Amino acid sequence: MLEKTPVFQRLNQREIFTPTSLAARLQQSFNHDFSNLWVEGEIAELSLSSSGHAYFILKDREAQLRAVMWKSRRAYAETVLIEGMAVLARGRLSLYALRGNFQLVVDYLEPQGEGALRLAFKQMKTRLTAEGFFDETRKRPLSYWPAKVAVISSATGAAARDFIQTALARRPGAAISLYPVRVQGPGAVAEIVLALEDLNAWGGFDLIVLIRGGGSLADLWAFNEEAVVRAVAASRIVTLAAIGHSTDLSLTELAADARAITPTAAAEAVFRDQGALLTHLVTREVSLARAVTELLTFRSTRLEEVGHILRRELIENYTRRRDKLNDLFRSLGRFEDRWSLNTQKLSDLTRRLLQSASKISIERRNHLDNIVATLRFIFPAGTLFVRRRELAGFNDRLVRAWAVDFENLRKRLNFLQTRLRDLSPGNILKRGYALVLSKTEGTLITSSNALTVGEEISVHLAEGIFIAEVKDIK
Repeated sequence: MLEKTPVFQRLNQREIFTPTSLAARLQQSFNHDFSNLWVEGEIAELSLSSSGHAYFILKDREAQLRAVMWKSRRAYAETVLIEGMAVLARGRLSLYALRGNFQLVVDYLEPQGEGALRLAFKQMKTRLTAEGFFDETRKRPLSYWPAKVAVISSATGAAARDFIQTALARRPGAAISLYPVRVQGPGAVAEIVLALEDLNAWGGFDLIVLIRGGGSLADLWAFNEEAVVRAVAASRIVTLAAIGHSTDLSLTELAADARAITPTAAAEAVFRDQGALLTHLVTREVSLARAVTELLTFRSTRLEEVGHILRRELIENYTRRRDKLNDLFRSLGRFEDRWSLNTQKLSDLTRRLLQSASKISIERRNHLDNIVATLRFIFPAGTLFVRRRELAGFNDRLVRAWAVDFENLRKRLNFLQTRLRDLSPGNILKRGYALVLSKTEGTLITSSNALTVGEEISVHLAEGIFIAEVKDIK
């Protein structure tokens, strides 16, 4: 028998794992050492499954970590589950044995740094949009040539200096008033709101310009505060905002009547180039004078042509009207002749009609008198009286005869009703008779030939029914 060498003993003491057992051992270690982790990173590759779970990666500049947030925990991260958002995640480390990958099972998420500001920006923008602060229909146009402009900005910043220099270069002697305020940090919001309220109370300004140079979202945050946005929207004076650079966008710019991407662009939008405008006006004046001269020449020539045409047409029209009037006078003379002749004919016809009507009226009246006299002579008054008495007698006799006939008919009806009651089946049954019906078919039995021995029959009496069985037939 071979003796076990120390090397062989060490080989026998090795702990050998399967993938499943190793995964279980690692999971136990994760549960012991990594059960409550806080991980800071940026959300990437976000995937929201139909089951409600969220899968994503937490990354920084050098590494990344897979993460999952189950549906039951989504309520603790709904507002910050945005790709690119910097977050602070709390969870436990877990091993996905089927793929051999480990992941962070997240229980809670909260935004971090600029990501929190982006989230607050988005939420406030959504709420103020719903209230109509950014509606284009409420915005007013800028004055074409503002006489007095107020600027709200930092007194030491380059933004106000760039604006004023550009404005004076474009319009020397422009009336610009600077209201100095802090544009970031503690107290900035209160000073900006107070500046807007003071300028509106003082009045006399055609435009208020809010200016701030570029910076991070945190540097520009004073112009995303709700108090500043509401103050800009409530301004009775037209407002223009130029906050940050062209890539920056603040809620104040959305609420203002107009926006410029830089302070220089704001000055160019407010103050038109005076020299260029004068040159343009001179050029337009020369062009206008030339156009007016050409138009007057054309109109004068055209007026002379129209005058000749009008005079010719006037003479021709006058000649036509005069000839037509002469023809009308001649026609009127002939009409007067016909009118006189027809008037005379009408007078003759009227006289003849009156004579004829008088003669016919006399003849009709005489004829009517003759008819009346004849009727008076032959009117049968006595005969009519006799016929009326005969008619009254006939009426009395008719009434009496009708009463006698009615009484006879009533007696006949009573007799028939009595006979009908006597012959009714109910009265017959009351006198001791009975109706016999087949129990199975329900037919009336009138002969013993229709019966069989042992058959059941239904016997109907005046009061009640009973069932009988045929014992014998005779």
